[in-house]
Amino acid sequence: MKSGNHIFSNRQRGAVLIVSLLMLLVMTLIGVTSMSTTALEEKMAGNNRQRQLAFQSASSALRFAETWMQTNITNITQFQTQFSGTPVELYWTRAPKTGQTPRAIPMDVYDESTWTVGNSQEPNVSMISGTQRDPRYAIEYMGRIGEAPLDWTRPDDRKYAFRITSIGWGSDDITNYVAQSTLRMQLY
Repeated sequence: MKSGNHIFSNRQRGAVLIVSLLMLLVMTLIGVTSMSTTALEEKMAGNNRQRQLAFQSASSALRFAETWMQTNITNITQFQTQFSGTPVELYWTRAPKTGQTPRAIPMDVYDESTWTVGNSQEPNVSMISGTQRDPRYAIEYMGRIGEAPLDWTRPDDRKYAFRITSIGWGSDDITNYVAQSTLRMQLY
């Protein structure tokens, strides 16, 4: 009997070694997988931060341009002065005046390399800290809203429509975000 138990216990020692090696292999795979997942989550968090910075930068430029419009364009004379082509190609006219061709923004607004001094403006205040580039914006006059009155003796009280487009960058200067808003204003 003793010799039989001795053989059985030798087999158990070999089985324990194999089971231990398999457990060690499983634990190693779990560790490597968790490290890969952690690294991926860290990259995702960094990308999300970049996108949020770019979004906040573009949004702040958009709000700056809207406030500028509401402060500086309060009557038709100011509108005609600002949207006359000076500064050159900053404020665009989508709906042409009689005898003129439309001057739409001549750029792909989603291509960050096309946003330049000649076709957009930087807000003149500091926007978002931590970004590599200041945001830019462009304003387009889209025309009057609604139908003109049929009775020429009545004043034309249609609102003026503007589209504001802005772009902001993250701190890596690669991530960008384009935002747009429309603004309706009553000018007299």
